[in-house]
Amino acid sequence: MIRTSPTLRRDEGAVLIHVAFALIGLFAFSAFAVDYGLLWTSRRMAQNAADAGALAGAVAMAFDSSDRTDTGPIKVIAHGMTQRHRVFGEAPFVNISRDVTFPVCPDGTNNCIRVDVYRDVANANPLPAFFGVLFGRSTQSMKATATAEVATASATDCLKPWAVIDKWAEHWPTTKPWDITATFDKYDKSGDLDPAVTTPDVYIPPYYADPVTDLSFGTGFHPYNVDKTYSPDYGLQMKLKVGDKSDFSYATGWFSALALFDSKGGKDYGVNIKGCVGTIYKIGDVLPIDTEPGEKVGPTRQAVEDDADSLVNQDRDAYWLQSMNGGRGGVAGSRFGNGSPRIVAIPVVNPDIMTEVQKGGRTDVPIVNIIGFFVEGYDNSEKAVVGRLMTMPGLFVAGSPGGPSAGSFLQSIVLVR
Repeated sequence: MIRTSPTLRRDEGAVLIHVAFALIGLFAFSAFAVDYGLLWTSRRMAQNAADAGALAGAVAMAFDSSDRTDTGPIKVIAHGMTQRHRVFGEAPFVNISRDVTFPVCPDGTNNCIRVDVYRDVANANPLPAFFGVLFGRSTQSMKATATAEVATASATDCLKPWAVIDKWAEHWPTTKPWDITATFDKYDKSGDLDPAVTTPDVYIPPYYADPVTDLSFGTGFHPYNVDKTYSPDYGLQMKLKVGDKSDFSYATGWFSALALFDSKGGKDYGVNIKGCVGTIYKIGDVLPIDTEPGEKVGPTRQAVEDDADSLVNQDRDAYWLQSMNGGRGGVAGSRFGNGSPRIVAIPVVNPDIMTEVQKGGRTDVPIVNIIGFFVEGYDNSEKAVVGRLMTMPGLFVAGSPGGPSAGSFLQSIVLVR
């Protein structure tokens, strides 16, 4: 019998084959994990840049300028903010003409700004692909976009205790444009309709209806025209004076002191001027009139200018600079920016309803609008708070009527995309 030996098979190389396939899989997984992770990390960085640019542009649009050209402050500030945010070590590409735009907002208004940022091949700044090069892909592209809206705000938690008469239409003795020297001519010295005034002045409250056409801000003060350019009211200098209880011919800047929240007298009145009462008041709310004897001249002056913690002393270096905002003016020198304590929220009221208060028919008055007011100081000779009308940050409260955006001094900035 012939014996045969089994054939011996060598398998030393099999391990190398398995390792090679494993390495291919490992590189593929690394390409996915590292390069894809880099893409999404950079995507978050790019989104931060887009968000910051849109928000900065919206702030400029709300409080600094109405110029939407490529060289105007709104676009320049938005673009500049995107460049301060690095995307994987490099500023994103943003074309100020093409990538900073003003689309129609979701609510139909034209108060939005959109910013697109890129790190892509088309704009010659793509992201690297460290492991993707093994599979023929050496770069990655991505884009981020953000849209911010300047929304009409309707409330504040820092209302000042001054119920100022809103602007009216001049009809007596002749129909003419309203000016700062005007008085509201309609009532006699008893608060009754004056028969001698045959064409009385007229007050029309803001009518909160169509935010798109925005044609209905009544006769009152409004910071913008319908096309969102600044109106003559923006930057208007006014002198606010405590009104006499028997005065029914209201001058511009006439105001009645208010008893905000739990105010119980002159001390609380001064505290509420210098600080924030902390209670949210919105357009449409009814405010109690301060019925304490006296005209509050002393407490007003002290809280505005004299006290060490007065409004003026809280931000001593702030001043009104007329050359800002295309010549409409703005606040310069403040260490608080748009949050200066000297930029205050003041309720304006219907002069016809204030007449009912003056006659003793009621003890409160509704807010028809809230204006922003930069306090320049106190005029001792006229016993008046001197300042400028301007826009300011506000709060949006659900259920509040808000107001036509051209008529709103209070603005809130929100990301809508």
